[in-house]
Amino acid sequence: MNIYDVVKLAWKQLTQRRLRTVLTILAVAVGVMVIIALSSHARGIYVSFIANFERLGPTTIIVSSAGTRLLSDVDVYRISELSGVSIVIPMRTLISNVEGLNIRATLVGVRASELKELLGGNVDLLKGDLFTDSPLPIALVGYNIAYDQSSGNEVVDVGQTIAVRVGTRTYIFSVVGILNYYGSSFLLSSPDDSIYIPLDYFRMVSGAQGYSVVIVKASDVNVVSDVADSIRTLLGARARITTVQSVINTFTTILNQMNLLLVSIASTSFIAAGLGTFNIMMISVLERVREIGLLKALGMSDFTVLLLYLIQGSLIGLIGGLSGFGLGVVLSQALTHIFSLTIGPRNPGPGPQASPFTSYTPVLDPQYTLIAIALSLTTTALASIYPSWRASKLSPVEALRYE
Repeated sequence: MNIYDVVKLAWKQLTQRRLRTVLTILAVAVGVMVIIALSSHARGIYVSFIANFERLGPTTIIVSSAGTRLLSDVDVYRISELSGVSIVIPMRTLISNVEGLNIRATLVGVRASELKELLGGNVDLLKGDLFTDSPLPIALVGYNIAYDQSSGNEVVDVGQTIAVRVGTRTYIFSVVGILNYYGSSFLLSSPDDSIYIPLDYFRMVSGAQGYSVVIVKASDVNVVSDVADSIRTLLGARARITTVQSVINTFTTILNQMNLLLVSIASTSFIAAGLGTFNIMMISVLERVREIGLLKALGMSDFTVLLLYLIQGSLIGLIGGLSGFGLGVVLSQALTHIFSLTIGPRNPGPGPQASPFTSYTPVLDPQYTLIAIALSLTTTALASIYPSWRASKLSPVEALRYE
């Protein structure tokens, strides 16, 4: 009997008890489905996270003042003179409140000529224009400040003035532009929740001439670590040094650990699948003792009988794995839809619709897809070993006498 005939016979025996076979396949499919759905969402979050930080660029280094002492113009100059440094962007940031709207925002003082670099190479304006590099009370506001997040109504328009309170002081700004929805948080702050004003005006009204943050761009990704070390040596304990690459590496490590935990939890369902496969295979052998005896009397070898039932178990694992894959893809999309309905869009205005849970798209992870299907095949194959071995060791004479 060739392998094709063995597979055909194995499939025929499985389809003779369809309900039992379908239930066992579903037990296998559930484990695969959960792994596919969870890993695709985790992968989608990872891809979105990396895309957001890549806007800043892998050569970006963020230097922030430690404590109350600001970084000075001398510090900025000395950083710009370091080997491997191509761009230096000094900034001032403060947490503020927009009066009348009860909105918490990050007030950012930056030069207009450097805002494009800060926002990842593109200033996406919904309305108005950029402010000019002059000591004037003008502002570029983020999307979440211009549009009410519950109703979607526009509460701030170009040409209007807004009152921004920082501590005990209140500043009045004329809005010259509104940013489109970015839907992401960078290392510093979310553009959607920020108010950008001219750096010279910020320094003038605050009375402090220093900088709270300096963005440094290295000339090449290969020298980022060297530049970061040089800045650390230059400024010492007065500054905190953070590289985009280090944040990405840390996030990747954490996500991999979370994925491993999720897969481990989901894999417990394969225990039930293995027991179910073992049960159906044992029942299948007991139901077909006389049939096995007849096949062996007609010349079927022990190895062929063993192969017959191993193939049955493997077919359960293969069909369960493929079914679980399809169900996992459907479930991952369904979860995205459910989140969007239950949590709702974060930006109900005219910009792109997205929420903290739907601003990413689930992405199939090839690694965990292969792991899930391999687990389904391995589980059912292992669960079929003993029943297959028992069937192969049946004596033809005793099997034919079996009632």
